[in-house]
Amino acid sequence: MPDEVRDEAEAHYEPEAPAALVMTISTINAWNRIAVTTRMDPESFRNQNG
Repeated sequence: MPDEVRDEAEAHYEPEAPAALVMTISTINAWNRIAVTTRMDPESFRNQNG
């Protein structure tokens, strides 16, 4: 993350918030990569739960 972006985020949020946001985005990205790699079908979850 560029220093300018980090500085701007720190000016608006608590110190922990930008780190939590980066971790959340990283986690979503990881699950999306797993889903694409395994060719997951989102519709398959509806059939199991409903």
